[in-house]
Amino acid sequence: MSVNGAALPTRASSLLPRVFAWVALILFETAAQAALKAGGDALAGLPLGRAFVAAALVEPWVWVGALGYIGSFVAWMVILDRMPLSRGFPMSSLVAVAVVAASVFLFGEVLDTWRIAGLTLILSGLALMRNDEG
Repeated sequence: MSVNGAALPTRASSLLPRVFAWVALILFETAAQAALKAGGDALAGLPLGRAFVAAALVEPWVWVGALGYIGSFVAWMVILDRMPLSRGFPMSSLVAVAVVAASVFLFGEVLDTWRIAGLTLILSGLALMRNDEG
């Protein structure tokens, strides 16, 4: 199908960049949070001040976290270019679910009943959102 000689994108071809951007956002943001946690653990005990900043600037995990934030920024810009903010922002709560999962697997954190209930509410809320994009 075409309009004015230009082919219209199919639903599948327009969906793929969004799916890729969402996967990238979740991975980059989760990596950033986990890396900054590891960086924070490496800097534990240093008082906030020049020595702390100097140590943070050479801590590899801090750099990985910063790069993760840059990657998530790029992915978020792609997402916002392709969907309304009122739909995209609530969906970004998937990052919170991924970060909790990473905290369990990478840092041995324990999920209690309340955290599981909260994650269930997040996922339930996303499932209830109506897709207005047709």
